[in-house]
Amino acid sequence: MSSILPPEFGADCPLPEVEQKTIFDLWKAVGGSEHADAESLQATITEHVARVAKVSEALGAYPPILDERVLGGQKRDMGTLVDLLAKADDSTFPLFQPTRALVGRTLVMAELNLWRLLRHICGEAEAAGAEVATMREAVDDRLFGCVFTLLAEEVLGLVAMDAKLEPPLRKAAVKHLVDAWENFHQWAPREYLPHLQATWDARRRIRVGGGTLLGVGEILRLLQSGCDPEFVDFFSRETLSEDEQAAFQEFLIGVTTEQIHSLEQLMKEEGRTSFSREEAQAALELDPQARGAGHPGVRAFQFFRERALAAAARRMRDLDGPKKTAEEYVMIYFLEQEMG
Repeated sequence: MSSILPPEFGADCPLPEVEQKTIFDLWKAVGGSEHADAESLQATITEHVARVAKVSEALGAYPPILDERVLGGQKRDMGTLVDLLAKADDSTFPLFQPTRALVGRTLVMAELNLWRLLRHICGEAEAAGAEVATMREAVDDRLFGCVFTLLAEEVLGLVAMDAKLEPPLRKAAVKHLVDAWENFHQWAPREYLPHLQATWDARRRIRVGGGTLLGVGEILRLLQSGCDPEFVDFFSRETLSEDEQAAFQEFLIGVTTEQIHSLEQLMKEEGRTSFSREEAQAALELDPQARGAGHPGVRAFQFFRERALAAAARRMRDLDGPKKTAEEYVMIYFLEQEMG
């Protein structure tokens, strides 16, 4: 019998009961396996759960973001927070965020790294004869939940600090950001943003080809994989702008507008009408092994950040191409719908 104590889930544990059960079940499965370092793996699980609890404890030390409304002659409310974030840009946004928001994001990162660790331990236990398929599936689901929470926060932040948007729209984005910052361990995009959650889920399940670069095949595969039809409807409407169309094309094909233009130019020079996925990767000098490395959730975050940074560069230099990601355009649309 193992001499390692199981993880302790106190009343203030940030992990919901269903997640606690997954972790405890994995801890038991590791102990019952033939793994030579079973006790060491169990101890690692217990230690990392305790570390996540410490971060949650630190979060509890900070008051609700809008509780402290007046300090001396300075007033703080939703309006001042909107104005503050609207002055930020991609490089300074963290400097304008409330400390509670930064600690909350750290908590999500701590949980994400916990699930990454547990996924690795699932592999170790499975190799040692343990039956952990159900647990691995649950671990993957929680890991993706953390990634999508970070993604949704990123998208809302980009909308909130866009000074070109109308103040009511930015205020709506900030309200949802505050909700996320106040409830990071409970808040999940699948509850507030089902359209983006379903689309991200579907996008990670499809295999993207080079094709004709129009993305028709990818649209069909998105729909077949469970993508929210409203997401596709938004990008299929007659009033779609060139920037929105280009952003959606990036989302579907998985490379930036500049790379797509390079492929289009190469097609024209070679008199071709399509590329295979492998041919497109070779033409762009992309390493398929590097782009496929790591957990799919981590790649999803990388996929978004690449496009977000490219869009930011176009805004700063006034270059051709989409100035926002597809997710931002959809978020703005959904916020407008929510506002009535």
